[in-house]
Amino acid sequence: MNKKTIFYLARHGQTEWNVEHRIQGQLDSVLTAQGIKQALHLSFLCKTLNISQILTSSLGRAIQTATICGEQLQLTPRVVAGFEERHFGVWQGKLTQQMQSHPDYTEITSQITDCKPEQGESAKQLLTRFENALKNELKTKPNETLLIIIHGDILRCFMAKLVQSKQSQTGYDYKNGQLNTISYDQETGVFTSL
Repeated sequence: MNKKTIFYLARHGQTEWNVEHRIQGQLDSVLTAQGIKQALHLSFLCKTLNISQILTSSLGRAIQTATICGEQLQLTPRVVAGFEERHFGVWQGKLTQQMQSHPDYTEITSQITDCKPEQGESAKQLLTRFENALKNELKTKPNETLLIIIHGDILRCFMAKLVQSKQSQTGYDYKNGQLNTISYDQETGVFTSL
C-alpha cells in the first residue's frame, strides 16, 4: 500500500518589515493587522482540510501565524528546527532597494545556486536544510494532513525545485498566507505539487 502524506505549505502573515520591503531573513518583525487577517483567513481555508498537525518555523512571524491558525483549528503548533527562513547574512535588516544594486542580487534572490550574501546562506544550502528537516518530519507521519507555516524564500526555492523551473529560476513571489498543496510519497521520497 502506497503511503502518502498530504501537507500544505503556507507563508506567514504579512509583517511590518514586509510592508517596508526590508529583508528579514532570520531576523524578525511582528505581523501587521493585515498579517493577522491573513492568518485568520488561512485558518478558515484549513477548516475543511482535516489538518492533523501544525508545524512551524521557530521565527516569531511564523509562530504568530501558526498560533492564530492553531487557535481556530484547535491544534497546538510545534516548532521544527530547519524550517527557518534563509539566512541573508549582512543583508538582513536592510531595505530591498539598497541591495538591488549588488552585483549578485538577481542570482541570490532569483536562482538556486551556491551564490550567497556575505555571512549568509545560499539557496542550495537553504533547500538542503529545509528538505532534510521536512523529510525527517514526514517519515513519521504517513497518511496525515499537515499545515506547515514557513517563509517566502523557502517557498520560492522549494516550489521552483518541485516544478523543475528552467535554469533554476525561482522568480515567483509567494504571497503572505498563500496555501500550497504538496504530496509526499513515503516509498519513493518524491514530492508532488497538487
